[in-house]
Order: sequence, then structure tokens, then C-alpha cells
Amino acid sequence: MSSSATTSSPPPPSSHESVVRDQYDIVRVAEWIHVNAFHRIAIQVPDELLKDAASICRALKRELDARTTTEDDKDSTDEGKKKRREVFVLADTTFGSCCVDEVAALHHNADCVVHVGFSCCSKTSRLNARMVFEEKSLEVDACAEKIREHAKSVLGESVNVVVVLMEQNRSWCSERMEKALAVGESEDGGKVRYVVSSMPPNVIEPTGEARIGKEDEETVRLTSTSECGTNGENDDGNKIHVTLGAARLKYEREMDKDFKDPNTKAFVWVGDANSPALTHALLMISSATSDASPFRTNYDVARYCPEKGEIEAKAIGTEACRRNVKKRNHSIERAKDSNIVGIVVGTLGVSGYLSVVSKLREMIESSGRTCYTVACGKPNPNKLANFPEIETFVLVACELCALVDGKDYLQAVITPYEAALAFGNKPWIGEIKLDFDSFEEETKDFDGVHDVRAEPTMSFLTGTLRKDTSSALTGDDADDYDLHGANLSSTLMDEEDDEKEEGATNDAKAVDALKLAERASQALTFRHENLHLNKTTSTPRSGAEYLLTKRTFVGLDPKKKVKNDNDDEEEGGGEHPLQAAEGRRGRAAAYDSVDINK
Repeated sequence: MSSSATTSSPPPPSSHESVVRDQYDIVRVAEWIHVNAFHRIAIQVPDELLKDAASICRALKRELDARTTTEDDKDSTDEGKKKRREVFVLADTTFGSCCVDEVAALHHNADCVVHVGFSCCSKTSRLNARMVFEEKSLEVDACAEKIREHAKSVLGESVNVVVVLMEQNRSWCSERMEKALAVGESEDGGKVRYVVSSMPPNVIEPTGEARIGKEDEETVRLTSTSECGTNGENDDGNKIHVTLGAARLKYEREMDKDFKDPNTKAFVWVGDANSPALTHALLMISSATSDASPFRTNYDVARYCPEKGEIEAKAIGTEACRRNVKKRNHSIERAKDSNIVGIVVGTLGVSGYLSVVSKLREMIESSGRTCYTVACGKPNPNKLANFPEIETFVLVACELCALVDGKDYLQAVITPYEAALAFGNKPWIGEIKLDFDSFEEETKDFDGVHDVRAEPTMSFLTGTLRKDTSSALTGDDADDYDLHGANLSSTLMDEEDDEKEEGATNDAKAVDALKLAERASQALTFRHENLHLNKTTSTPRSGAEYLLTKRTFVGLDPKKKVKNDNDDEEEGGGEHPLQAAEGRRGRAAAYDSVDINK
């Protein structure tokens, strides 16, 4: 906005702006900006709410101008100009609309970001953010009654804890829902306890650093936990706080045993069926297998439909999420067989992403694989297909965007936690973990040196032994892990065991002779046309080598056949290109160089 627009008196608010003022909490947002003395305010609006973007900007500017003193308006000095507030709308989001777009805001020297709509509530690195959630209507008493009926009739007497997950745009009435269920709880004699998710914190303060070191991880984790309360303060020392995406849960410590027992706990979702938060919750609950997980349950996640006022015994999408969980093992196995790995940076605003990217590069390179880093806004199958030489992608993004269905992708797309398992040669127990803390916990013992495998591992996809390409194995040792001659290869452990056994001298000589024969058989290999290595045995080490050896289409054949003196066709050995000649002019019915009278 120009300075003239800032000093001029604004027109009176329209009826639509009055509705926007109440719907998007303009007064409280302006108070937050005024108290923190922010002067350049960026408003981030998702695509579905762009129709209200201009009205939000005008209403917020009007409210901020009303709080500006007259002396500041008349001050024409540079210091006075700095005190005048400028409000602008970000044109587009760099990555997912649920994350605070710090990149676009910093390009315009913004002091803070007002994020409107659904949010993942991820920690920011450099800018303060104020969340403005949508508020949709909900019949709280009718919803509470349906949940109690579901607990009695469907779940049965074995359930002692019912966790009610409120959708973000209906979390404004979480306290009312908790009170309504508490009344029914007292009427039922307190047999079933209800835990209602609270409203996420509407203010996100930056961590101060984009990269989180080991000394700062615990501080950030405690700061995040302290915001789990309804009022943003953790004043309940006897309660346990749990975070499920952007949803915050807290319950009494005496309920911990029943809360972690899958036979006595069930979940109910209150909200729309197409919410990304519901998909995230279904994935986390369906994959929870460890005894310490607070999301483990033996019951299907039910859903209360606010529009119909009915409750579904199984939320839509439950079976699809379970199938996606089963597919994760296949993606991890593909990652273990990969030699070229790409790290897709899907966020530049979530705090700690640089630390995750740095450690991923160390793990991939120490395992002997080639690593590329790709910054891609809003990744999709078409964008990632432009890098066919990369066999596996690791997507670094917020919790709600980190897991993608890989059926439409050319390569496997895994999460950082899955990458830690794949490149660290660790088994997958079936759990999906999408937060950065889980990745840091899994890689806390990684010291930058790849552990030498005591024995080779079998690929479940190819049915052969995997070849260890790490720097820890060189020379003859690396030949022991041969991928194509797996039936003839011997391992180092077998050789060491044979040397330790008495009277195993002849066996050791036989093993050495077998290795020598195998290496001799591979001494000569067929080369592809144009001096390319054999496509079935070579492993590309770079993108250029991939283009030469792995791509099936290599362009037009330069060895065009020409006729010799005997009118026999033979390969010309590569002709020089012809000079460009002027073509015909005109339209197809009558070119200029053609006589139309013929």
C-alpha cells in the first residue's frame, strides 16, 4: 500500500466487511499486532478463501489505523513513516497452504504473518505468526448425545476412554463439548471418560534459528508442549499432554493406563470427511503398534457428521489409509535398493528443516549412495518425473504434507523417518512417524560413519543380495556383496568363520578360488552401442551416466543409410547436417512457388 493510502481517511465499512470483521477475529488480530509493534503485516490466505482476502486486508487496516495516534499520522520523518503500518496479501504460497509462508513474507520485509484458514501449526524459524481459524457451526448438545449413544451401543462396556477429535474449524467449541460430555459422564456413573481435543494455539513464536542443534531440541520440544493447554499455558502439572498433528489432547495421569490400552480406548472425529487432518489422524492411528503409543486402538475411528447430525461407525477413508500404511514397507524396500537418492525440500518455514536435510545428506552419502537436493514448491508426480535418474525421493515437509500416496509417482517417495530406517539398515515395525522429532530420535546415535553390515541383506523386490556401496567396504570386500552373482558370492562372515575353524584350510582355499573365478568371469563385459556399458550390469553414478546407460530413447540415429555407387544401402557413418533451406510460402491450397494453372 502507498503512503497516501495510509494517511487518507478510510471509507465507512460495508456490510460484508462487518461480517468479515467478526468472522476472522479482526479486533484481536489488530490488538496482537499493536501490542507487538509490528509495522509490515503479511496476510496469507488459502485459495478457497481468496474471495475474502481484500475485505480482510481492508478491515484489518481500518482497525490498525484506529489504534494509531494522531501524532504518528502527522509525523513525516523517517521514524514516523516506520510507525505507519502496511498490510498486504501474499499472492501465492511457496509450498503447502497449511504452513506459514516465511519465504514470501520475508521477500517483502514483513514483520509478521497473519495466517488465515486451516493450519498445521508448525513452528516457524524467523517470523511471528498469528493463526486465524475458520469457525463453523456445530450443535454441541446433539453431538455430545450422539457420541454417548455410540459409546454405549457400538463400543460396548469394555471401552473406558473415548477420545473426541475436534476439527480445527470447530475446535472453538471444545470447552462446551467437554462440559456437555462431562454432564453425561456423571449421569452414566463415570464409567466412560471423555477426552476432547482443545483449540490449537493461535500464536506461533519463532525459534530464532532455522537449524536446531542438539542442545536446542529439548528446549523447542518443551516450548511446543507448553502450548498444549487450552489457554496456551501448561498449568496442569498432573495432566499428560499429547499432540496429534495440530490437535492437542490432555488427560489425567490416573487415566494413563486406560488411555494406552488399545482394548479400552476409542476415537471419534467431529468434522468433515474431506479434512486433511482426518486423513493424518487415520494414518497415525492405523499405524500405531508400539505399546507406548497413545494412539493404539482396536476400534475403528468413528465420525460425527455435523451436516446430517449422525455418527458413522467407521470414518470414510479408513480402509484407504490402512492400505497406504501397508504400502509404506514396499517404498522402504525400494529405498534400500536405490543408489541415487533425492531430498525434496518441501518447506522453508518449518523450524528444524535444515537440520533434517543436513543429517539426511550425511546418512545417504555415508551409505555410499549419491545424493541430490531438490527445492520443489508443491511437489507432484509431473515435477518429480523430470528427474528419472533419481530412484527414491525423501520429502522433507510438515506433518500434514510429508506423506504422499506414491501410486502416481515414478519413484518411491518416503518420509525422513522412513529414510532413517532404510539407509540405516533398520527394520520397520509398521508405525508412521511424520514429525521431525521422531527422525532426530531415530538418528541420535548416528555419528556420520556408516556401520559395516555383519552380513549382507536380501532384497525383497529382486530376490538377490544387496551390494553394499558404502565407503567402509572397498576392494575385494566390496566384491563379496555382488548383486547379480548372489548365488555364487560368499560373505566376509563366512570367510572369517571358516578361518577360525580348525582344519578349514582347504575350505578357505576353495572359497578364494570361487571368488577369483567369479571376478574373472566379470573381467570382460559386453559394451552397449556407442561404447556404453552393459545396461543390465552397470550402476550409474551420476545423472549424465544415467542418460547414457539407462534411458531407452537416445535420439535419432545419426548413422543414416545412404546409397553407394552400386545403389546398395549402407550406413553413412554419420553425415554432416544439411544447411537450412528456404521452404514454401503461402497456404496449402496454393503455394507461391507452385503454378495453380497446371
